[in-house]
Amino acid sequence: MESTTGTTRGRSVGRGWQWLGALVVVVVVAAFAFAVRIELPYYSIAPGSAVDAVRFVDVTEGPEHQPEGHILLTTVALGKVTLFEAIEGWLDPGVDVVKEELIIGDRDIDEDQLREENLQAMDHSKQLAIGVALEALGIDAITGSGTEIVGVFEGTPAEGALAVGDVIVGIDDAPVALEPDLRRVLADRQPGDRITLHVLAADGAPRDVPITLVAAPDDPDRAIIGISLTTKALEFDIPYEIELQSEQIGGPSAGLAFTLALIDVLTEGELTGGETVATTGTIELDGSVGEVGGVPQKTLAVRESGATLFIVPSGELELARRFAGDELRVEPADTLEEALAVLATVGGNGLALPDLGAEGAS
Repeated sequence: MESTTGTTRGRSVGRGWQWLGALVVVVVVAAFAFAVRIELPYYSIAPGSAVDAVRFVDVTEGPEHQPEGHILLTTVALGKVTLFEAIEGWLDPGVDVVKEELIIGDRDIDEDQLREENLQAMDHSKQLAIGVALEALGIDAITGSGTEIVGVFEGTPAEGALAVGDVIVGIDDAPVALEPDLRRVLADRQPGDRITLHVLAADGAPRDVPITLVAAPDDPDRAIIGISLTTKALEFDIPYEIELQSEQIGGPSAGLAFTLALIDVLTEGELTGGETVATTGTIELDGSVGEVGGVPQKTLAVRESGATLFIVPSGELELARRFAGDELRVEPADTLEEALAVLATVGGNGLALPDLGAEGAS
């Protein structure tokens, strides 16, 4: 009896271990499947590529010169991650793994929608690049009919005095045709200054609006009205047939690269002195260069490309230099003019650009 009972208990214990082992296997397999297949609410920002923007420029019925130098636009690889990919990214100093809301905000969009938004941003960036490049070459390519108010901030001088849909066409004696025109006028004013806005209401009725400027919340020395703006009836008058290819690259950060590349193609000589240089930064209507992000990853991509110079917005200079190593020179530029000045230090001819507007005049 004792022997039979012992055997039965042994078999029972054995089956228990088998079930426990099977359960462990199931849990491990499920955990592995979760780790490799289920996406987390995180994105990874990894080094992308540094590709020659000049090869994306196609000009017909206009001047076209193929430079020997190269102007590289820089990208990052952006995508949602699984647990394994997140861990891998956290262990890689060249990869940033960030919360989803830092990329898409509080919107409910998926990766495909984000990709489409970035492609649209690239299209707008290319249009700006063409206009700014032509303006730099003396061609009046960008026009507008004032700055339209798209937002009025509470607690500012604009509240109650201005409305969404109003169009500012002048400040004191200065005409305002483009949004940068207004910012340029305000840059010469101080908080507390009194100005007069010449405004057209949504129905076209004109009026003068006196405003006392106040300090910006983030800068006590910068004067603001308290509105957000866009250029009314923005148009680009392009005298040549210009196409900027971008394949499936998205986002606005190639704006400066495309502007420089187009200038290089439209003019004789070498904008880069024959060197291979890389850039990052948006381009705005007034030629100002804006930050985008992903600079550590872009810098690593530039190092791999063999470029000798990397031009970045000044706010990202310190971070770019931290990842640049000893061979890559990194310089700041917050405007197109500053970028041309940096390129002149390597033999570029950007400080003596031709006036194509004058050359084309009859």
